[in-house]
Formats: sequence, structure tokens, C-alpha cells
Amino acid sequence: MSKTLSTRVGRETEEEIRYYMRAEKVDKATAMRRLLGLGVQGWRRETAVQLLREGKATVWRAATVAGLPLWDFIQFLCERNVILSVKGRDVVDDVSAARKVKT
Repeated sequence: MSKTLSTRVGRETEEEIRYYMRAEKVDKATAMRRLLGLGVQGWRRETAVQLLREGKATVWRAATVAGLPLWDFIQFLCERNVILSVKGRDVVDDVSAARKVKT
């Protein structure tokens, strides 16, 4: 990796990128695209969980923010042991949204 990259991202991160490149047998550009994609995906999921916890989104809307189908997002929440307080109106809104998608 170039000195410029190691200066910008730090030595530990540079080593992680090199490790990823070797493990996945990819070049630097491919590694950076994939890792950036994973980072953005993780950020979207964390943002969705935070919106749910703050009551700023329904489960359906949070799944959309996370970029996941509803049931995959619910499974993600179960795996993370996220406990939510669900309002009746939220369930109605989510079911209505799900019906619109299936129609």
C-alpha cells in the first residue's frame, strides 16, 4: 500500500486491508469497494435499530432503512437480541405497507 493510504487510514487499518486482500484474493481496489460496502451496510443497519429504539420508525420503515426485506430485518433484530416496544398503530401501519408491496 502506498504511504498516502497508510497515512490516511492508519497502520492498523492498513494491515487489516492487506489481510482482507490476501484472504479474499483480491486487489486493493476490489478490497476497498467491498469493505466500504460492508461499512455502509453496517451503518444502515445500526441506524435502523437506533430509529426503532427511539420510536422514530416502524419495523417496516426501519427494514427499509437497513436495506433488508422485512423478515430478514426481523431475524437480524432477533440475532442482536433487540427488544422493542411495539405500538398497535405501528403494527397496523406495517401490515398495510406489506399488503401494498404484495399487491
